[in-house]
Parts: sequence; structure tokens; C-alpha cells
Amino acid sequence: MHSEDFRNTARNLSEQPIPPISKTNEEPKHKLESILKSPIVRRYLKYATKPDEGGVSTFERFFYNYDNPALSGMEKWKWRVYTRFIDYWLNRAELDREQMKFKLFHHPPTVKALALTARSIGRHGLTEPQRYCAPLFIVWNITNLCNLECRHCYQNSGPRRTPDELRLEEKICVVDQMADNYVPFLAIAGGEPLADEDIWNVLDRAHKRGIHLTMASNGTLITAEKAARLKEIGVKYMEISIDSLNPEEHDEFRQRRGAWQKAIEGIRNSVAVGIKTGLATCFTRNNVHSADAVIRFAKDLGCRTFSHFNFIPVGRGQDILNQDLTPEQREGLLKTLNRHLQENKITILSTAPQLGRACVMYGPEDGLFATGHAGQGPGAKTRVLSRYIGGCGAGRCYCAIQPNGLVTPCVYISDIELGSLRERTLADIWDCDLFALLSDRSQLGDHCAVCDYRSYCGGCRARAYAYTGDIRAGDPGCVFNRRQWGNLTAQADTLQDEDEPVQNAVGSRQ
Repeated sequence: MHSEDFRNTARNLSEQPIPPISKTNEEPKHKLESILKSPIVRRYLKYATKPDEGGVSTFERFFYNYDNPALSGMEKWKWRVYTRFIDYWLNRAELDREQMKFKLFHHPPTVKALALTARSIGRHGLTEPQRYCAPLFIVWNITNLCNLECRHCYQNSGPRRTPDELRLEEKICVVDQMADNYVPFLAIAGGEPLADEDIWNVLDRAHKRGIHLTMASNGTLITAEKAARLKEIGVKYMEISIDSLNPEEHDEFRQRRGAWQKAIEGIRNSVAVGIKTGLATCFTRNNVHSADAVIRFAKDLGCRTFSHFNFIPVGRGQDILNQDLTPEQREGLLKTLNRHLQENKITILSTAPQLGRACVMYGPEDGLFATGHAGQGPGAKTRVLSRYIGGCGAGRCYCAIQPNGLVTPCVYISDIELGSLRERTLADIWDCDLFALLSDRSQLGDHCAVCDYRSYCGGCRARAYAYTGDIRAGDPGCVFNRRQWGNLTAQADTLQDEDEPVQNAVGSRQ
């Protein structure tokens, strides 16, 4: 984007006023909100989520011991009042008892998530969005080794691992720290995680510690045998990236002939063994027109999820920065994603936090709502939930771990290093001033600070940092920050005309 058309677009955007925001209805409320804001309830949650000598809290035992056939006669008698109490409310709510046992009470990752949320409310109070006292979700770039060299790779992964990557025993220690800090959800990424010979031991340990496991892969190494092994070892969700429906375009982007065919085989192998499988695409100006077709293709392959990766100009992505979507293109994409989400034929996820806002703006009041890292759900109750856990989670309910054990706010913000798990504990690193700042969206800049939808969104902190060098700045990818986008892109084009690198204007760390 270095032409006169670019200049005219940037000039027009910078001169346009920020469009007014008006909500068509008042924010729905839930009576549980007022209950959780009570100082008495907060003190109780603080007490009930304190681990005992066995490392298990009263809160967790309340769930695990519900109608548990493994309990002794005395223990069943001890917990019978709680069981009857729960049965009463399940009946009042017309919820299936056996289904709730399977999906909630006796499902360790869900219990961990609830316990962590209760601990967080006990410590920080009920906040919009909710500030967590440990990560609800971690993405672990377990290795820098990869069999591909994708043009948009944020990690600069390639054929060699970095020399300082964690050893197996250190990786196992990291898993144990996650479990001890109630981290319920872990996504393994890379590089290519299946290129790391330690992956199987790590997955086995995490599964045994009750952590819900997902994996992001380029798909080329997922043979039928490996898919079956991943299913057996506890991987619940596999996300595989496809950049284009045209095999040649995908292969060129991934810089490896035959990558598309191998990835499609990987998707089919994952689907065949019963792993919930998602197709992921990073949309740029070159392929955003194909969003509908890509989502239909994902459904035809048997994928239960489509995941949109927001383009972030970091790593090798800086080299194709001129392919980033304009705010208007991204808004159009969000409308497309929301339409498919409302149709409810495939789960829609997006790393663009604006999807939560789009559901409120463009979806029906009783429709489906995106809840950030937690997926989606129907109705007013989910909309309430999305105010607390939705939007950008960087440093608030989510963080990243690099191959060498460094903790960063996000996989796309790898040069802000909060500490090394070789030297400090996860709990110590998480409790820092930056993460406290990121949990308070009133401290953001530009329109993100005053937006009526900031509880649902908050803007992408990685995009703000990559484009401006300020992690608090407004997200230049949002239509409500279009003036900021126009100014930034015009500046980048001017520097390009002067033969200076574009990234000096967009993402300077100096």
C-alpha cells in the first residue's frame, strides 16, 4: 500500500469524524452480579478458595463430592446436605442432573476455572472486565522449531530451535506450576509443537493434572496415528491454519510446496478420531474477500470451529504490513463472522476482541454472544458474562510463555518480558504492575478509553503496541479509531517514500 490510492485513503480516514456510538438497549443485568459484589460474599469466596494442606479448597471439594460414588459411607453422609441442596436448585433451574455432573461438577478444568474466578473475585472484587489472580488461559510457544517458514509468523519460527529453550524437566515444572495456580486452560503452540519430541510428555503431565488441552498446529505433521495418540493423551481441541482455499497460494504463504494438502489431511485425521477441530485463517487484504467461502469450507471438512486470527505486524508479519486490513475491512469481516456465529452452525472464534462488541451491535438481543477466550453462548446471561471475561485478555486473564520460559502479556507481544519461569514463580510474575494496568480499561488511550463497549472489547493490546509502541494506545484496527489509523498509515507511507523501513513508523520500540 504505497500508492496515491493509499494516500487518498489515509487522508480521507483521518478527516472523518469518529462515528457516534449508541446502544439500542440497556445493558442486561443478572441478580448474581449484586450477590457477588457483596463484601460478605467476597470474604467468603476468599476463605472458601484457600487451599488446604492437600492443595484442594473447600470450594473445589463442594463440586467434586457432589453425588460422588467413590466417597466412603461416612463421607457421603457428611456431604448429603450439600448434594440435596444442589439437587433442589438443579430441579428449580430445570437442568439435567447427570449432564451437570459430567460437564460441571466432576469436570476438573471447569471446576478449576470456577475456583480461579471465585478466588479472583475474593481478591479483586467483581470488576468489568474481571481481573484474575492467575491466568485463566495460557498460550505456550513450546518451541521455536517449525517445518515451515510462514510469511506472517509472529514467532520467526524456522528449521532450528533456539538454543535456550526449556529442557523437558523444566517444561514439566511449568505444567505443575500452572496446575498449582488453578490455570484451567492451556493451548500449546510454537513453532510447530509436534516437531518437539518433548510434546508427548508435556501433554501427558498436563492431562493428569486436570488441565484442559488445546493445540495450534500447521497440520502437516498430524498423521492418523498421531491424531489417535493426541486424542488418547487428552487433547480436546486442535486448531489448524489454512491461509487460502487455493493450494498454491497457501503453499506460497507457508513457503513449502504441498503444505496445503498435508494440512487438509491433518484436519481430516483430527476430525476422524473425534477431536474437536478448528480451521484457522489470518485474513489480510489478499484473502478477506473469501471469508464466507473459507467458513463454508471449514464446515464441509467437519470442523466444529472456525477461528479468525487478527493480523498483528510482528515477527515476519512486519514484512507484509501493507496487507493489513483497513478499519472498514475489519468491520466488514466482523459483520461476516457475527452472521455465521448467529447462524450457530459452527463455533466462531476470533483473536480480534472487537467480535464481542460486534455481537452486541449487529446481533439480536437474544442471540449468541462471543465471550473472548471462552467461546460463545446464547442469551442475556452470556452477554452479561462477556462483559466480565470477554475482549482482550492480555495480562488480565491470559498470558504467553515463550520457548525459553519467559512470560509475556501475549504471544504477539514477545518483547515485553515480565520474568523467567527459570528464576521466578508464575504467581510472582503474574502479580505485576503492567498486568494491573491492563486489567483497567479506563487507563487506555484514544477511543478505547471512552468506548461504550470497552467491557466487551478493550481493543487489541498487541496491535496497539505494534503500531505505536504504547501498549495502552487505542487499537488502530477499529473503526472508532479510524482517525488514528489514517494518521499512522499516512506517516508510514511518507517514510516509505523516503526509503526508510515502514516498521520505523509502526511499531517503533525506541
